[in-house]
Amino acid sequence: MRKCSCFLLCCLTAFLLSGCWDANEPERMVYVGGLGIDVKGGNYIVYLQILNPSLVAKTESAGGNTQVKVVVGQASGKTLNEAIFNLYRSSQRRIFWGHLSFFVFTEEALQEGALQATIDLFDRYRETSYTTWIYATKEPLKELMTSTPPLAMSTYFSRLSDPQAAYEQSSFIRPIDMREILIELNEPPHEAIIPYVRLAKHTWKADKKTNTMIQFAGAAFITKSSVKDIVSYKKIKGLKWLNEDFKREEISVKGETAPISLLIDKPKIKKKVIIKGKEVRFQISVEADAVLSEFTYPDKLTDVQKSAEKLLKSEIKQTYLEGIEADMDVYRLSEEVYRKHVDTWKAVEKNGKVPLAKDSLQEISVKITLVHGEKQRKGPTL
Repeated sequence: MRKCSCFLLCCLTAFLLSGCWDANEPERMVYVGGLGIDVKGGNYIVYLQILNPSLVAKTESAGGNTQVKVVVGQASGKTLNEAIFNLYRSSQRRIFWGHLSFFVFTEEALQEGALQATIDLFDRYRETSYTTWIYATKEPLKELMTSTPPLAMSTYFSRLSDPQAAYEQSSFIRPIDMREILIELNEPPHEAIIPYVRLAKHTWKADKKTNTMIQFAGAAFITKSSVKDIVSYKKIKGLKWLNEDFKREEISVKGETAPISLLIDKPKIKKKVIIKGKEVRFQISVEADAVLSEFTYPDKLTDVQKSAEKLLKSEIKQTYLEGIEADMDVYRLSEEVYRKHVDTWKAVEKNGKVPLAKDSLQEISVKITLVHGEKQRKGPTL
Protein backbone atom coordinates (compact mmCIF):
# COMPACT_ATOMS: atom_id res chain seq x y z
CA MET A 1 0.00 0.00 0.00
CA ARG A 2 2.85 2.36 0.83
CA LYS A 3 4.48 1.74 -2.59
CA CYS A 4 1.20 2.26 -4.38
CA SER A 5 0.58 5.51 -2.51
CA CYS A 6 4.04 6.84 -3.43
CA PHE A 7 3.53 5.87 -7.06
CA LEU A 8 0.16 7.62 -7.25
CA LEU A 9 1.55 10.70 -5.52
CA CYS A 10 4.44 10.91 -8.02
CA CYS A 11 2.01 10.58 -10.93
CA LEU A 12 -0.21 13.36 -9.58
CA THR A 13 2.67 15.77 -8.89
CA ALA A 14 4.08 15.18 -12.39
CA PHE A 15 1.14 17.13 -13.81
CA LEU A 16 2.26 20.17 -11.81
CA LEU A 17 5.74 20.23 -13.36
CA SER A 18 6.44 22.74 -16.14
CA GLY A 19 7.41 21.38 -19.51
CA CYS A 20 9.15 22.64 -22.63
CA TRP A 21 6.05 22.93 -24.78
CA ASP A 22 6.69 26.61 -25.60
CA ALA A 23 10.46 26.26 -26.20
CA ASN A 24 11.91 27.40 -29.51
CA GLU A 25 14.75 25.32 -30.89
CA PRO A 26 17.68 27.52 -32.01
CA GLU A 27 17.90 26.04 -35.50
CA ARG A 28 14.23 26.80 -36.09
CA MET A 29 14.42 30.56 -35.51
CA VAL A 30 15.44 33.49 -37.69
CA TYR A 31 18.15 35.72 -36.21
CA VAL A 32 18.20 39.47 -36.86
CA GLY A 33 21.62 41.05 -37.39
CA GLY A 34 20.67 44.64 -38.16
CA LEU A 35 17.79 47.00 -38.80
CA GLY A 36 17.63 49.82 -41.34
CA ILE A 37 15.07 52.60 -40.81
CA ASP A 38 13.81 55.04 -43.44
CA VAL A 39 10.85 57.44 -43.53
CA LYS A 40 8.99 58.25 -46.75
CA GLY A 41 5.72 60.18 -46.99
CA GLY A 42 5.13 59.88 -43.26
CA ASN A 43 5.50 56.08 -43.28
CA TYR A 44 8.29 54.04 -41.72
CA ILE A 45 10.15 51.63 -44.00
CA VAL A 46 12.21 48.96 -42.24
CA TYR A 47 14.92 46.72 -43.67
CA LEU A 48 15.64 43.61 -41.59
CA GLN A 49 19.01 41.91 -42.15
CA ILE A 50 19.03 38.19 -41.30
CA LEU A 51 22.13 36.38 -40.03
CA ASN A 52 23.33 33.08 -41.47
CA PRO A 53 24.49 31.16 -38.33
CA SER A 54 26.32 28.49 -40.34
CA LEU A 55 28.69 31.10 -41.78
CA VAL A 56 29.51 32.26 -38.26
CA ALA A 57 30.04 28.73 -36.95
CA LYS A 58 32.09 27.62 -40.00
CA THR A 59 30.51 24.18 -40.04
CA GLU A 60 31.71 21.45 -42.42
CA SER A 61 28.36 21.48 -44.15
CA ALA A 62 28.55 25.21 -44.83
CA GLY A 63 29.04 24.56 -48.51
CA GLY A 64 31.55 27.39 -49.08
CA ASN A 65 30.44 30.25 -51.30
CA THR A 66 27.27 28.47 -52.47
CA GLN A 67 25.39 29.57 -49.37
CA VAL A 68 23.21 32.64 -49.22
CA LYS A 69 25.26 35.23 -47.34
CA VAL A 70 22.62 37.85 -46.59
CA VAL A 71 18.82 38.11 -46.64
CA VAL A 72 17.02 41.42 -46.15
CA GLY A 73 13.29 41.78 -45.50
CA GLN A 74 11.38 44.99 -46.19
CA ALA A 75 8.05 46.33 -44.93
CA SER A 76 6.37 49.64 -44.17
CA GLY A 77 3.86 51.02 -41.69
CA LYS A 78 2.51 54.16 -40.09
CA THR A 79 4.64 53.44 -37.01
CA LEU A 80 7.91 51.58 -36.61
CA ASN A 81 6.25 48.74 -34.72
CA GLU A 82 3.53 48.42 -37.35
CA ALA A 83 6.18 48.11 -40.06
CA ILE A 84 7.93 45.34 -38.11
CA PHE A 85 4.66 43.47 -37.56
CA ASN A 86 3.91 43.73 -41.28
CA LEU A 87 7.25 42.00 -41.82
CA TYR A 88 6.31 39.27 -39.33
CA ARG A 89 3.44 38.28 -41.60
CA SER A 90 5.77 37.04 -44.33
CA SER A 91 8.41 35.53 -42.00
CA GLN A 92 8.58 31.74 -42.22
CA ARG A 93 9.81 31.27 -38.65
CA ARG A 94 9.93 33.13 -35.34
CA ILE A 95 12.23 36.17 -35.53
CA PHE A 96 14.69 36.42 -32.64
CA TRP A 97 16.06 39.89 -31.78
CA GLY A 98 18.68 38.90 -29.22
CA HIS A 99 21.55 39.19 -31.75
CA LEU A 100 20.54 42.60 -33.11
CA SER A 101 23.84 44.47 -33.45
CA PHE A 102 23.10 47.74 -35.29
CA PHE A 103 20.58 50.35 -36.40
CA VAL A 104 21.25 52.41 -39.51
CA PHE A 105 19.12 55.50 -40.21
CA THR A 106 18.71 57.49 -43.38
CA GLU A 107 19.05 61.26 -43.17
CA GLU A 108 15.29 61.60 -43.75
CA ALA A 109 14.54 59.19 -40.89
CA LEU A 110 16.72 61.14 -38.46
CA GLN A 111 15.06 64.38 -39.56
CA GLU A 112 11.62 62.90 -38.85
CA GLY A 113 12.49 61.77 -35.31
CA ALA A 114 12.98 58.08 -36.11
CA LEU A 115 15.89 57.79 -33.67
CA GLN A 116 13.66 58.68 -30.73
CA ALA A 117 10.94 56.26 -31.87
CA THR A 118 13.44 53.43 -32.41
CA ILE A 119 15.15 53.79 -29.06
CA ASP A 120 11.81 54.04 -27.27
CA LEU A 121 10.56 50.84 -28.95
CA PHE A 122 13.65 48.68 -28.48
CA ASP A 123 14.45 49.97 -25.00
CA ARG A 124 11.17 48.37 -23.93
CA TYR A 125 11.74 45.03 -25.66
CA ARG A 126 13.24 42.27 -23.52
CA GLU A 127 15.35 40.54 -26.21
CA THR A 128 17.45 43.55 -27.27
CA SER A 129 20.39 45.14 -25.43
CA TYR A 130 21.99 48.58 -25.05
CA THR A 131 25.08 47.53 -27.00
CA THR A 132 23.42 48.02 -30.39
CA TRP A 133 25.51 50.27 -32.67
CA ILE A 134 23.93 53.31 -34.33
CA TYR A 135 24.76 54.80 -37.76
CA ALA A 136 23.53 57.33 -40.30
CA THR A 137 23.64 57.10 -44.09
CA LYS A 138 22.51 58.75 -47.31
CA GLU A 139 22.76 55.50 -49.27
CA PRO A 140 19.74 53.41 -50.36
CA LEU A 141 19.19 51.10 -47.39
CA LYS A 142 18.44 48.02 -49.49
CA GLU A 143 21.82 48.33 -51.19
CA LEU A 144 23.64 49.08 -47.94
CA MET A 145 22.04 46.22 -46.01
CA THR A 146 22.81 43.64 -48.71
CA SER A 147 26.50 44.52 -48.82
CA THR A 148 28.54 41.57 -47.52
CA PRO A 149 32.09 41.20 -46.11
CA PRO A 150 34.74 39.53 -48.30
CA LEU A 151 35.89 35.89 -48.23
CA ALA A 152 32.40 34.44 -47.66
CA MET A 153 32.23 35.90 -44.15
CA SER A 154 28.93 36.30 -42.37
CA THR A 155 27.40 39.77 -42.07
CA TYR A 156 28.02 39.27 -38.35
CA PHE A 157 31.61 40.34 -39.14
CA SER A 158 30.69 43.38 -41.23
CA ARG A 159 31.80 46.91 -40.44
CA LEU A 160 28.31 47.69 -39.13
CA SER A 161 27.98 44.67 -36.84
CA ASP A 162 31.54 44.68 -35.47
CA PRO A 163 33.07 48.18 -35.82
CA GLN A 164 35.49 47.77 -32.91
CA ALA A 165 37.69 45.32 -34.82
CA ALA A 166 38.72 47.96 -37.37
CA TYR A 167 38.67 50.78 -34.80
CA GLU A 168 41.47 49.08 -32.87
CA GLN A 169 43.70 49.40 -35.93
CA SER A 170 42.58 52.81 -37.19
CA SER A 171 40.58 55.12 -34.89
CA PHE A 172 38.88 56.83 -37.80
CA ILE A 173 35.39 57.60 -36.44
CA ARG A 174 34.39 56.37 -33.00
CA PRO A 175 31.45 53.93 -33.09
CA ILE A 176 28.69 54.65 -30.60
CA ASP A 177 26.06 52.33 -29.15
CA MET A 178 22.57 52.86 -27.76
CA ARG A 179 23.78 53.12 -24.16
CA GLU A 180 26.12 55.99 -25.02
CA ILE A 181 23.44 57.69 -27.13
CA LEU A 182 21.05 57.67 -24.16
CA ILE A 183 23.73 59.22 -21.94
CA GLU A 184 24.79 61.92 -24.40
CA LEU A 185 21.29 62.97 -25.44
CA ASN A 186 19.98 63.11 -21.87
CA GLU A 187 22.88 65.18 -20.52
CA PRO A 188 24.27 68.58 -21.63
CA PRO A 189 24.66 69.56 -24.40
CA HIS A 190 21.91 67.05 -25.41
CA GLU A 191 23.66 66.30 -28.68
CA ALA A 192 25.54 63.31 -30.05
CA ILE A 193 27.77 62.36 -32.96
CA ILE A 194 27.19 59.07 -34.78
CA PRO A 195 29.22 57.59 -37.66
CA TYR A 196 28.07 58.31 -41.20
CA VAL A 197 28.53 55.29 -43.46
CA ARG A 198 28.47 54.91 -47.23
CA LEU A 199 29.29 52.30 -49.86
CA ALA A 200 32.83 52.15 -51.27
CA LYS A 201 32.34 50.73 -54.77
CA HIS A 202 35.84 50.95 -56.23
CA THR A 203 38.15 49.98 -53.38
CA TRP A 204 38.16 46.16 -53.24
CA LYS A 205 38.07 43.47 -55.91
CA ALA A 206 37.49 39.70 -55.78
CA ASP A 207 37.84 37.34 -58.76
CA LYS A 208 38.06 40.31 -61.14
CA LYS A 209 34.77 41.66 -59.80
CA THR A 210 34.46 44.84 -57.79
CA ASN A 211 33.13 44.29 -54.27
CA THR A 212 30.97 46.94 -52.65
CA MET A 213 32.10 47.52 -49.07
CA ILE A 214 30.74 49.58 -46.19
CA GLN A 215 32.96 52.54 -45.32
CA PHE A 216 32.98 55.04 -42.46
CA ALA A 217 32.95 58.37 -44.31
CA GLY A 218 32.09 61.04 -41.76
CA ALA A 219 29.74 61.88 -38.92
CA ALA A 220 26.15 62.95 -38.31
CA PHE A 221 25.45 65.65 -35.70
CA ILE A 222 22.15 64.70 -34.06
CA THR A 223 19.71 65.69 -31.32
CA LYS A 224 16.86 63.65 -29.86
CA SER A 225 14.45 64.58 -32.62
CA SER A 226 16.47 65.57 -35.69
CA VAL A 227 19.82 65.73 -37.48
CA LYS A 228 21.71 69.02 -37.56
CA ASP A 229 24.24 68.16 -40.23
CA ILE A 230 26.12 65.31 -41.88
CA VAL A 231 29.75 66.17 -42.59
CA SER A 232 32.55 64.34 -44.37
CA TYR A 233 35.58 63.03 -42.53
CA LYS A 234 37.88 65.63 -44.15
CA LYS A 235 36.10 68.39 -42.25
CA ILE A 236 36.20 66.73 -38.81
CA LYS A 237 39.61 65.09 -38.64
CA GLY A 238 40.22 66.70 -35.26
CA LEU A 239 37.35 64.79 -33.67
CA LYS A 240 39.42 61.65 -33.12
CA TRP A 241 42.13 63.49 -31.15
CA LEU A 242 39.56 64.34 -28.45
CA ASN A 243 38.16 60.80 -28.13
CA GLU A 244 38.91 59.33 -24.72
CA ASP A 245 39.01 55.78 -26.12
CA PHE A 246 41.25 56.66 -29.07
CA LYS A 247 43.53 53.73 -30.06
CA ARG A 248 45.81 54.68 -32.94
CA GLU A 249 45.82 56.67 -36.17
CA GLU A 250 48.28 57.64 -38.90
CA ILE A 251 49.27 61.16 -39.90
CA SER A 252 51.58 62.34 -42.67
CA VAL A 253 53.68 65.45 -42.12
CA LYS A 254 55.87 67.34 -44.56
CA GLY A 255 59.57 66.49 -44.39
CA GLU A 256 62.58 68.24 -45.95
CA THR A 257 62.72 65.74 -48.83
CA ALA A 258 59.66 63.45 -48.58
CA PRO A 259 56.50 63.11 -46.44
CA ILE A 260 56.94 61.36 -43.09
CA SER A 261 54.37 58.95 -41.68
CA LEU A 262 53.70 58.80 -37.94
CA LEU A 263 51.43 56.67 -35.78
CA ILE A 264 49.75 58.59 -32.95
CA ASP A 265 48.58 56.75 -29.83
CA LYS A 266 47.94 57.13 -26.10
CA PRO A 267 46.59 60.72 -26.12
CA LYS A 268 46.03 62.46 -22.80
CA ILE A 269 43.23 65.01 -23.12
CA LYS A 270 42.48 67.93 -20.81
CA LYS A 271 39.66 70.46 -21.13
CA LYS A 272 39.93 73.54 -18.95
CA VAL A 273 37.09 75.99 -18.29
CA ILE A 274 37.97 79.68 -17.83
CA ILE A 275 35.23 81.83 -16.33
CA LYS A 276 35.29 85.65 -16.30
CA GLY A 277 31.97 86.99 -15.11
CA LYS A 278 29.39 85.54 -17.49
CA GLU A 279 31.97 84.84 -20.18
CA VAL A 280 33.02 81.22 -20.51
CA ARG A 281 36.15 80.29 -22.42
CA PHE A 282 37.95 76.98 -22.89
CA GLN A 283 41.44 75.60 -23.24
CA ILE A 284 42.22 72.18 -24.71
CA SER A 285 45.51 70.37 -24.29
CA VAL A 286 46.53 67.09 -25.91
CA GLU A 287 49.64 65.08 -25.12
CA ALA A 288 50.34 62.00 -27.24
CA ASP A 289 53.06 59.55 -28.20
CA ALA A 290 54.17 59.16 -31.80
CA VAL A 291 55.92 56.30 -33.56
CA LEU A 292 57.97 56.77 -36.72
CA SER A 293 56.25 54.54 -39.24
CA GLU A 294 57.73 55.67 -42.55
CA PHE A 295 60.94 57.74 -42.51
CA THR A 296 62.95 57.38 -45.72
CA TYR A 297 65.18 60.46 -45.53
CA PRO A 298 67.05 61.88 -42.53
CA ASP A 299 65.23 64.84 -40.99
CA LYS A 300 65.60 66.59 -37.67
CA LEU A 301 63.33 64.81 -35.24
CA THR A 302 62.49 68.08 -33.51
CA ASP A 303 61.17 69.43 -36.81
CA VAL A 304 59.11 66.29 -37.34
CA GLN A 305 57.65 66.65 -33.87
CA LYS A 306 56.75 70.33 -34.39
CA SER A 307 55.10 69.55 -37.73
CA ALA A 308 52.98 66.84 -36.10
CA GLU A 309 51.94 69.19 -33.29
CA LYS A 310 51.00 71.89 -35.79
CA LEU A 311 48.91 69.44 -37.84
CA LEU A 312 46.95 68.12 -34.83
CA LYS A 313 46.33 71.65 -33.56
CA SER A 314 45.03 72.71 -36.98
CA GLU A 315 42.68 69.71 -37.24
CA ILE A 316 41.28 70.25 -33.73
CA LYS A 317 40.59 73.91 -34.51
CA GLN A 318 39.02 73.16 -37.91
CA THR A 319 36.67 70.58 -36.40
CA TYR A 320 35.61 73.00 -33.66
CA LEU A 321 34.75 75.66 -36.26
CA GLU A 322 32.83 73.10 -38.30
CA GLY A 323 30.77 72.39 -35.20
CA ILE A 324 30.09 76.11 -34.69
CA GLU A 325 28.78 76.31 -38.27
CA ALA A 326 26.32 73.50 -37.50
CA ASP A 327 25.45 74.90 -34.03
CA MET A 328 27.04 71.81 -32.53
CA ASP A 329 29.22 71.38 -29.44
CA VAL A 330 31.49 68.75 -31.01
CA TYR A 331 33.86 68.46 -28.04
CA ARG A 332 31.07 68.50 -25.41
CA LEU A 333 32.53 71.57 -23.73
CA SER A 334 29.12 72.37 -22.21
CA GLU A 335 29.35 69.16 -20.22
CA GLU A 336 32.65 70.34 -18.69
CA VAL A 337 30.91 73.46 -17.37
CA TYR A 338 27.94 71.41 -16.18
CA ARG A 339 30.16 68.94 -14.29
CA LYS A 340 32.64 71.36 -12.74
CA HIS A 341 30.87 74.76 -12.59
CA VAL A 342 27.18 74.01 -12.34
CA ASP A 343 26.23 77.50 -11.04
CA THR A 344 27.84 79.12 -14.07
CA TRP A 345 26.18 76.57 -16.33
CA LYS A 346 22.75 77.45 -14.88
CA ALA A 347 23.42 81.15 -15.49
CA VAL A 348 24.49 80.89 -19.15
CA GLU A 349 22.95 77.69 -20.57
CA LYS A 350 20.37 77.77 -23.33
CA ASN A 351 18.52 74.50 -23.88
CA GLY A 352 21.19 72.72 -21.85
CA LYS A 353 24.09 74.08 -23.90
CA VAL A 354 26.64 76.79 -23.22
CA PRO A 355 26.56 79.32 -26.10
CA LEU A 356 29.75 78.91 -28.15
CA ALA A 357 31.43 81.32 -30.52
CA LYS A 358 34.50 81.03 -32.72
CA ASP A 359 36.67 82.59 -30.00
CA SER A 360 35.19 80.51 -27.15
CA LEU A 361 37.99 78.01 -27.68
CA GLN A 362 40.72 80.30 -26.42
CA GLU A 363 43.74 78.04 -26.65
CA ILE A 364 44.75 74.66 -28.11
CA SER A 365 48.05 73.13 -27.02
CA VAL A 366 49.47 69.91 -28.45
CA LYS A 367 52.60 68.08 -27.32
CA ILE A 368 53.92 65.11 -29.30
CA THR A 369 56.64 62.80 -27.99
CA LEU A 370 58.50 60.63 -30.50
CA VAL A 371 58.95 57.42 -28.53
CA HIS A 372 60.55 55.02 -31.04
CA GLY A 373 60.74 53.90 -34.65
CA GLU A 374 58.97 50.54 -34.25
CA LYS A 375 61.49 47.75 -35.05
CA GLN A 376 64.13 50.25 -36.26
CA ARG A 377 65.89 53.20 -34.69
CA LYS A 378 64.70 56.79 -35.06
CA GLY A 379 66.23 57.05 -38.48
CA PRO A 380 65.90 55.73 -42.07
CA THR A 381 66.36 51.98 -42.55
CA LEU A 382 68.44 52.49 -45.70
